[in-house]
Amino acid sequence: MRQPIAFLCDFDGTIGIQDTGELILTKLVFPRIAPDILTAINAKAAGSKELYSAWYSEAPPTSQEFEQLVSQAEIDPKFAVLCAEARNKQDAVAIVSDGFGAYIQRILGGENIKGIPVYSNRMDFNSKLTLSFPHYNPDCRFCGVCKAAVAKHYLRQGFYIVYIGDGVSDRFPVHVAHKVFAKDALVGICRQEGVKYTEFDSFQDILDWYKRGVLEQDKVQDLHTKCKSLVESDLGFLDRNLARSFFNI
Repeated sequence: MRQPIAFLCDFDGTIGIQDTGELILTKLVFPRIAPDILTAINAKAAGSKELYSAWYSEAPPTSQEFEQLVSQAEIDPKFAVLCAEARNKQDAVAIVSDGFGAYIQRILGGENIKGIPVYSNRMDFNSKLTLSFPHYNPDCRFCGVCKAAVAKHYLRQGFYIVYIGDGVSDRFPVHVAHKVFAKDALVGICRQEGVKYTEFDSFQDILDWYKRGVLEQDKVQDLHTKCKSLVESDLGFLDRNLARSFFNI
């Protein structure tokens, strides 16, 4: 019997063809912040939790603006195929995003993709826009969602970890994974940090690898230097119940 596989997938620019989080910022948020204030916020070199909080508090979009922009987003159609294949083989798929569940839920719901755990930040439109960070590692200020912790969580359950991503926040879980599929900025990061990877264009490339059924074991697994707090961590800061019930919130 082979080892069960967990496919951990970034969303923006990976599952999503567009980077929806970036579009919201560049179309709805940044243009409404005074240039000197925006420069001051960015100069703090804070982690994404602090940056998101500062940007959105200065210029929160309305729910109508948000819905109109998000309604135009598209995903890689082969992602749904991967989900179905993994379900048939009793493997796992989870989304690991340092973006926001409000648009991930909207986009995946439109494609009728359900039942997948989603680790993301939260954005709620009530009387005013509020952000929360249910998967934030209090011992590390870099990311809103500790993607390396999610990878460690699945690793501790005995899964073979396949990580699929494209950007800067993906630099941390790729050190934990057995197999890495990378594109765009993550390719250069993997090269710079000596992480073995396979370049991909679409989820068809991941499906082709999956069908071959060969689980390579030659990649070095470790933790990024910024993630050393996870060595002895019980990972209790991850809200796993929220991730599992994502489509019911």
